[in-house]
Amino acid sequence: MKILTLNINSIRAHAQSFIDILRAGEYDVIMVQELKVEDASFPYNLFDDYGYNIKVFGQKSWNGVAVFSKFSIEDVTRGMPGYADVNARFIECVIDGRVRIINVYMPNGDTVDSPKFPYKLEWLHAFTDYISQYINSPEPVVIGGDFNIAIEDRDVWKPANYVGIAIAAPEARAIMRGWLADGWVDAWRGLHPDDVDYTWYGYRGRDTVGNRQGLRLDYFLCNKVAADMVRACEIDMGPRLADKPTDHCGLALVLK
Repeated sequence: MKILTLNINSIRAHAQSFIDILRAGEYDVIMVQELKVEDASFPYNLFDDYGYNIKVFGQKSWNGVAVFSKFSIEDVTRGMPGYADVNARFIECVIDGRVRIINVYMPNGDTVDSPKFPYKLEWLHAFTDYISQYINSPEPVVIGGDFNIAIEDRDVWKPANYVGIAIAAPEARAIMRGWLADGWVDAWRGLHPDDVDYTWYGYRGRDTVGNRQGLRLDYFLCNKVAADMVRACEIDMGPRLADKPTDHCGLALVLK
């Protein structure tokens, strides 16, 4: 099973580049974030011809997550159980009765002195509580998406530029490191222990693809059972290099 996670930064604005991914058919499952469209307005008709089942948890103008799968999508949960959130950031489901996936678009938080930052930390703490049930589960569980956290300085092209920025805040990093300490496996880092690479590049200014100045914000975390199934995890530059691209690369995970 080959899974892609991708922040599309508006499914309507970047529909053609996303259709190109579907048409190629390389991925069995695609976890999409930042749809920026509510459920009732989701453009299903654009994607009908490519053999994917689709489940959506949308929101007008902001946020939104979806799962595309060549296999069945079952046991769908929209919104993090136990946490009241007005934002569409979480969708969980079981793919083909074989793998449970949790697709997340975690809060950005802006800066550490922003009123958005406490919400980011609150959300992350709630997520910590929720996923604790799955770390020792006999079921393979994969968490994927845009985490909006660069967990180490080497995941930021110039750390000095991000002091006081929420994505590199020590408090957010500490929460995510707690997940790894609990036993969740960062699939890409596990296979690339010494590499420096990024999944997000801005459209202009310093943080651009050509300058190799970006951030690693997109992850797959695997519980113990899923980690044993991992065969590859690679950054897919294709979505970021499309004619009308999103600002994120894809991240691809291969499970046996």
